[in-house]
Amino acid sequence: MDFMASLPSALTEPSRRFLAEWHRWRGPGWCDLGLVPQHSVLNTDKLGELLMRCLLLEIRGRDAIPIRFAGAMIGEMLGTNLMGRNYLDLTEPENRVRRAALLFAEVAQPCAAGIYYWLRTQQGAVLPVELVSAPLCADGETTPSLVLACATPLIRNINQPNSVAPDSYTEGEGLRFIDIGAGLPPVGPDIHVGQQVQ
Repeated sequence: MDFMASLPSALTEPSRRFLAEWHRWRGPGWCDLGLVPQHSVLNTDKLGELLMRCLLLEIRGRDAIPIRFAGAMIGEMLGTNLMGRNYLDLTEPENRVRRAALLFAEVAQPCAAGIYYWLRTQQGAVLPVELVSAPLCADGETTPSLVLACATPLIRNINQPNSVAPDSYTEGEGLRFIDIGAGLPPVGPDIHVGQQVQ
């Protein structure tokens, strides 16, 4: 399987660079079917400026998904520092179970994912953001429990928002799982993710 050739054509160039770097980390010492790199091989130097757009989530349980790292650009876009917060607290209470289930699906049958958020500034402007993510294994583990994500604003001519309305990032649209070599997770009717991309 040629992972990079199989990526959805609509992905932006920064998202492709992020996924290309993640793909390069896959090598000796892969965990879970040889498809997912260990956290220790994450090369922040190779990510370059993309690191400022990254989030690292740790999946501890259905109610606990702490944000272990949040790049500076994420904080600037949202007007708040997400480091240490529970990723599930960023959505409405009724969406928490679904959000957790989607992340568990991404690591249970390892795959990458892409989703879009429509961030709304306090001034009423809309900033569309593409978010791609891929799993990692904690060092010494054999199954993924970390998800590294990278956000890319889709327009450049908007003034950098100082504050984004929190309800504009409670739920994304157009989630697509991306096959990394283990197939795509079976998603039940209670979790609607749209058409799958292979």
